[in-house]
Amino acid sequence: MKYIAVDAGLLDVMLTWDQTGSFEVTELSEASSQPNDDWMTRLLQMRTFQLVPPSNLQAMFMRMQRVAVDPGTVIVRQGDEGDFFYVLISGRCIVTREQSGLKAVRLAELESGACFGEEALISNDRRNASVTALTRCELMRLSKADFQKLLNEPLSRRLSLAQAQQKVADGNARWLDVRLPSEFQTGHMPNALNLPLYMLRMKLSQLDTATTWIACCDTGRRSSVATFVLTQKGYDAYLLDQGLPVLGN
Repeated sequence: MKYIAVDAGLLDVMLTWDQTGSFEVTELSEASSQPNDDWMTRLLQMRTFQLVPPSNLQAMFMRMQRVAVDPGTVIVRQGDEGDFFYVLISGRCIVTREQSGLKAVRLAELESGACFGEEALISNDRRNASVTALTRCELMRLSKADFQKLLNEPLSRRLSLAQAQQKVADGNARWLDVRLPSEFQTGHMPNALNLPLYMLRMKLSQLDTATTWIACCDTGRRSSVATFVLTQKGYDAYLLDQGLPVLGN
């Protein structure tokens, strides 16, 4: 007897595409069977992309550009304006952050299937780290305008303050404050967990995957990034719309 295991989330996405008529399932199957195109399947297995409407995913794949870079190429440079969202198809990259007067800090190493570059696009801020190719790499990239329209807007699971407070009061969610500890100490929501945005990826394992998290900060910019990262990693997450009210200890 033989068994075939099928990822339930991926199957649901493919069936949705087929039933809405917006994308042929056979096109995905043929594309993902070609060399180096498993990145499509990996993306669709991420919770982030399963939350995106099928028509948006189709448009995203059609608008992505394939680029190849040699070892040592700086793909994203700290301090630059954000211009693209990237998916690493093959190769390895290193993420580093420079600090004034200090040696660059190595933050992470990225492998095939990794996504990066979304933070500056969501927050409309400059790049907070550099990404450099360690080997020859192939990437798919999506422009800032397409990213915001096709990915960020559909993934902005926003809650008003009243809605968020009700979820927390009902025991269905918990606050995740992504401000700096000094900001957190000046005032925060009751029983909130403080995990600064710059530490989020490194300490994701400390977050309970069974908990629904409501990311919050002063303006909503940092919490927008946090919500994207959390959903990308499979967490159930929402964004507190309009940021936190004026708080006291």
